[in-house]
Amino acid sequence: MDFNFQAFFWYLLAADCAFANTVAWFYQDWYRETCPSIFRHFPSTKAWCGLYLILILWVGHSLHTQGILPW
Repeated sequence: MDFNFQAFFWYLLAADCAFANTVAWFYQDWYRETCPSIFRHFPSTKAWCGLYLILILWVGHSLHTQGILPW
């Protein structure tokens, strides 16, 4: 099987999206207290992380339909 940069990049973004949504839904207080300078510039809100999840799923569905993602 050949290396596919698009699939690799999507899997990286999917992992980032999973981490961001986990923090936004379950560990927001921990994130705010542990990284206050990052939280000030990049707040982890449920709405933005939900939108991020929808966009990642949409791109993943498109890549899967084109046969780029193996599963």
